Amino acid sequence: MRRALLAAALAASILAPGAATAQDAKRTETIDGLVRIVGAQAGIVLYCRKLYTVDDTVSEGLSRTVRRALDSAIGRRQAKAAIAEEGQRVARTIAEVGADQWCADQRDILNTDGVRVFVD
Repeated sequence: MRRALLAAALAASILAPGAATAQDAKRTETIDGLVRIVGAQAGIVLYCRKLYTVDDTVSEGLSRTVRRALDSAIGRRQAKAAIAEEGQRVARTIAEVGADQWCADQRDILNTDGVRVFVD
């Protein structure tokens, strides 16, 4: 959890306005990654609870921290639109591969990264 929150805080510091062109690509990549974190957490809350125990404190804290970073970086309205689009992408992916597989993949990814969203 600490590592995830630290990563989000570092990402927010990277997202300072006025960056050079090489940093613009890094900024875009970072923003995309932050949006994916929020989308994944939404998918986990909506689909994975039926399969695994989810630590709400960790999941909500991660989403909240990342949303703040996104709001600061690109503005609340643009962040909201990006998150909504990502939510649709996640829902399509889950529909394609199935919730069982998607949730198992998310659990493996997060456990490898040391983020304990899944309790079991």
